Amino acid sequence: MDRDSIIAIFIAVIGSNALWGFIQFLVQRKDNKSDCSKKIIEMIQKLDEKLDEKTNELDVRSTERNDKLTMMINRLDNEMGERSAISCRVRIIKFMDEILEGWEHSHDSYIQVMQDITNYLHYCDTHPTFKNHQTETTIEHIKKDYKEHLEANNFKTSN
Repeated sequence: MDRDSIIAIFIAVIGSNALWGFIQFLVQRKDNKSDCSKKIIEMIQKLDEKLDEKTNELDVRSTERNDKLTMMINRLDNEMGERSAISCRVRIIKFMDEILEGWEHSHDSYIQVMQDITNYLHYCDTHPTFKNHQTETTIEHIKKDYKEHLEANNFKTSN
């Protein structure tokens, strides 16, 4: 906790409602201490002004920090989304290479690559500036191959 925060907390405590109640009690007393009451009131008003200044200063700094954090989070979110889409694209292309090499795949493997295709296409649709359409033919071929295996019910089974 920095010095400014400690000062702000101290001033907040001093400016609390309980203290104001005590000051009102002092002001309402009918003895000869009116000068003392006026000094206390002036002092509390000055402290209250300081509290307002510090509170405003802390609000500004807090807002600036929140804005910076929001920008950083948004940048990281965008980077993570793009990396995820690229990872999906890599798995899609690798799966296609395996098909072309004659590898057999299980139904679960096809389901996983179909999910990768869905995720990849969704990312491409929601991010028009992302370099997409690099896998259109690959995706069409995988879907066609999946339908053929589904109709023939000849997915790879475990040994």
